[in-house]
Amino acid sequence: QRCVLLDGGKVAFHTRAVHAITCSVARLCGGLQVWHVPTHLPGYHAPTCFRPKCAPSTTHTSPLRGAIVWTCRYGTYKIVQGMPGGEKLTGFTRILHRTVPDECMDEIPTFHAKPLQPECDVWCDFPVSDRPNAVAQWISHVGANPSELKGAWVAMLECDYVWMRPLPVPGDARDSSALGYQFKFDYIMPTHPGCAHIIERLYGGDASDVLPSGPAPAVLRFSDLQAVTPLWEAITREIEGDAEARNTLDWVREMYAWDIAVARTGLRMETEGPPRSPTIAQPPSDERLGNASLFHYTWGATYYASDDMSTPVWEWEKRSITSEAQALMPTPLQLPPPWLEGRWRLQDFFQRRVVTRDLHETLVSMLAQMNRAIEALPKLHKPAA
Repeated sequence: QRCVLLDGGKVAFHTRAVHAITCSVARLCGGLQVWHVPTHLPGYHAPTCFRPKCAPSTTHTSPLRGAIVWTCRYGTYKIVQGMPGGEKLTGFTRILHRTVPDECMDEIPTFHAKPLQPECDVWCDFPVSDRPNAVAQWISHVGANPSELKGAWVAMLECDYVWMRPLPVPGDARDSSALGYQFKFDYIMPTHPGCAHIIERLYGGDASDVLPSGPAPAVLRFSDLQAVTPLWEAITREIEGDAEARNTLDWVREMYAWDIAVARTGLRMETEGPPRSPTIAQPPSDERLGNASLFHYTWGATYYASDDMSTPVWEWEKRSITSEAQALMPTPLQLPPPWLEGRWRLQDFFQRRVVTRDLHETLVSMLAQMNRAIEALPKLHKPAA
């Protein structure tokens, strides 16, 4: 649900229910996080849980607010902060992009950006187009309040991530050979015949120069983020005003805007997908964590008995967590049934493939980490209207 979780969801999910999901996710994981690593100290700071509006009703009474609050929560971040290497996670900021505060304000360090489209608090066509502006507001705020920046490196992450271990520091930020890194998305295709001409028009060069990534997950110097963001914002605005670009690039157009901005800036970034990427793995598409530090639960997982594909046996689906009660105080998530060789298959979306031991253990590991975070969460209360 891209409008709230920043994971590339479609317009169909731009609803209050999605906002509920995001709030819940934030509490456990952490969304647009930016950690900062000083150039000379082993630390990270993270603006996190960026929620580009598409929020629930501004009355704070919508029963659908909930789910998103705990997803936007940073419980698993706090867990890995206590692991070896966790001392490098020196700062955490949630960028909230809606007109009014929410339940997480007292729990998560939050920068409250002013939305360009206030109507997105309830619904709008593409709220994520405001994301670059919200990041620009945060950068401006840090410029006026430099003590809030806790390091030189910034990690931008989405709300529906589960921290499993600390992200690695690229190196000394003063060393030009130390490159930031980002995730390679297989559905971002700058050189595809259907869109290459648009990419080249926006970029001003060959589409092959444009990397297939997006603004999250990404780890880069704060100074590089400062350089990229104005272009990211301008290109996003240009795409929104260009019917062909808007319709062709569709729900990932702001991701393309980031990639073009990175290319135009000349910023070099390591760009890898699973299992080599140090950023995320996405079960059940990915069966193992690999080199990743976080899980991205963009897809649900449903188990069926191999001899009966008509009735689900177990399901994990973030989009079903939409109640206000779940936002304020999430309950433990149900783990899948014990693994048996050849016993379970996934839903049609994953071509009914057999659940392997690796995939099963990955799902259990991700959900168990979320449950550990749930156990430590304080109870939240609705903010005053």
